[in-house]
Amino acid sequence: MYDRTKTIGASDAVMIGAGDWAALFDRKTAKERSASDYPLAAELGHKLEAFNLELYTRSSGHTVYVDSKWQEKPLTLPGFDWCTYLPDGMVERDTNGLIPIEAKAVNMMWNPINLLNKYMPQLQHAMRVTATPSCIFSVIYLNTRYEYTEIPYDPPYDDELFEKEQLFHYLLINGIRPPEYAGKRKGWIE
Repeated sequence: MYDRTKTIGASDAVMIGAGDWAALFDRKTAKERSASDYPLAAELGHKLEAFNLELYTRSSGHTVYVDSKWQEKPLTLPGFDWCTYLPDGMVERDTNGLIPIEAKAVNMMWNPINLLNKYMPQLQHAMRVTATPSCIFSVIYLNTRYEYTEIPYDPPYDDELFEKEQLFHYLLINGIRPPEYAGKRKGWIE
C-alpha cells in the first residue's frame, strides 16, 4: 500500500469540494488512525465494490478491468505526482477507450441529484488523472435498486477543483492546518 498522507486522491477531492479541509488535514496528519476513520458506510461500500462492478457488467454489457497494482502504485497526474487516483475499475467503451468507473453503495434515501453533487469532485478528479472524457458512476441504493450513468468531464468545474486541491496540498506539505474552507462550490446540478 502506498502512503496517502502526502497525496490528494479522488476521495480527498470530495472533502475538498465540500469544504471539509480541516477535517481532511487532521485525517492526513494523524499519528494514529481511530475507529471513526473507518465509517460503516465506507466499509460497506468497499465490501460491495466487486458486486457493484459485476452489476454494471451485467446491466451494460461492458467489461470492467481491475488491476491489483493500482492499490500499490496509484495512477498519477503527469507533472503532479501528489495528485493520485486508485480506480475502482476501468471500463472499455467503444468510442472512449478505457474510462474510470466509480462504484458506490448508499442508503436508499439518497436523492440521486444530491448524491451526484456530493461525488462530482471525485468523478472529475478521476477523469483529470486518467485524461478521459467521461466516467461511469455506478450506484447501489441498498435494498432498493441499482443505477449507473456516464458523467462527462467538465473542464471549468475541474479547473476550480484542481486549484483548491493545489492549495490544500501546499498547506498539507507545509504543515499549515487550514480553517474550514469557505469556498464550498455549489452543486454540479442545481
